[in-house]
Amino acid sequence: MKFESPEVFENNLLKLTLQETNDSIEVKWNGKSTDREPGVFISPILLNVLELSSRDNKDIRMDFRALEYMNSSTITPIIKILERAKRGTNKLTVIYDKTLKWQDLSFSALEIFQTQDKRVEIKGLT
Repeated sequence: MKFESPEVFENNLLKLTLQETNDSIEVKWNGKSTDREPGVFISPILLNVLELSSRDNKDIRMDFRALEYMNSSTITPIIKILERAKRGTNKLTVIYDKTLKWQDLSFSALEIFQTQDKRVEIKGLT
């Protein structure tokens, strides 16, 4: 299933944009994630992306560079999807802005989920 145009999901100040290409599904994170239980909004979207990735044999790219802020509760649904990807066969890359101190602190800690074969990868870009 290929999207005709990006599919956008919005909840309060957080926006997730899904863009499918021939070989990947990109999830762009924008705005701020401030909900107490962000997993209620985020988890179903990411699980769907994981299923589509498996079914269509596509890589997942989660791009957080345009995310302005996320509270500590937001990391939980991200960790859960990384754990699932690590156990499965999906290729998942997390991209963040290494020049933003809060992103570097939050996302560099996720490097423990990286796999030897680079199927799950955490990349800080400048």
